[in-house]
Amino acid sequence: MTPLDSFDEAEPGFSGHFSANFRAAVTTALQEQGYTVLAWEEDGVNVIGPQADEQYLGLNNLYRRALGLDQAEWPLLIRQFLEHVTHISGGPDLPAALDTVTAQLRPRLVTPFSSDLKPRLWSRPLPGTPLIISLVIDFPHAMAYATQEMVENSQATPDELLESALDNLRQDTPDDFLQPVTEELDLLLGHTGDGYDASRALLVEELLPEPAPAGLWVTVPSRDELYVWPVSAAALEHLPHLKLFAQDNYQKHAYPISDDIFWIYQGRWHTFDIRFEKPDTVAISPPPEFIELLENWSASGELP
Repeated sequence: MTPLDSFDEAEPGFSGHFSANFRAAVTTALQEQGYTVLAWEEDGVNVIGPQADEQYLGLNNLYRRALGLDQAEWPLLIRQFLEHVTHISGGPDLPAALDTVTAQLRPRLVTPFSSDLKPRLWSRPLPGTPLIISLVIDFPHAMAYATQEMVENSQATPDELLESALDNLRQDTPDDFLQPVTEELDLLLGHTGDGYDASRALLVEELLPEPAPAGLWVTVPSRDELYVWPVSAAALEHLPHLKLFAQDNYQKHAYPISDDIFWIYQGRWHTFDIRFEKPDTVAISPPPEFIELLENWSASGELP
């Protein structure tokens, strides 16, 4: 990721809550220059640039200047700002194929890209979830998404490229990556802050310090956090609290991914539906496979 917020520092006390008209004007200007909006934050916006590089644009100062002008002048102001950002950002040179950068490949767990995105980014669905797996090229001070063209130009197959990315992530992951959140609960947190913590959910079963016979619940509210809870009767009681926690982090943290709870069992992902229909009513709809497993465990009297 290329940090560009240093060129747009806010005045002390500036709230950074942008109006709908300002967001619309910025979105239009971004699209005109080949950018795609990934997610808005309180003080700026995450985008994919024309060369598939991910950037964060701090907008507080721009918004403050825009408020002093007539809205008819906003398009020119925003274009000038984006031209300046483009000039100073100087993203990395990207390869035509991925064979020469396999050591830099990493997997990324994200929400589906817009179908209008140009260039078209490579991805594949993560079965059982609304998420997708993408490939990124990791640079010392930036990252860029692998495009469909880069994958097609490669001698290696998509499966081989993805396996290289997963293996690189394994090597980057500390042995003590998953740590207890509290002494009272079995809930674990994975957080290194390297931009790939949520993506480590793709490796989570092998990262567990101990086996989880009934699988585990996972949530990835944002790019830089992974919460893991081995399935147990005690954990099941507290699962709605984890859902509330995931919803809160999804709303507040940068690079949001999902507020869903997922159940991972024997390598397969399942969405574990939890809904708050009223303030005091929780509706839990486990996947059929979980119900079957629970019945088998209950019948044997061996529920964890």
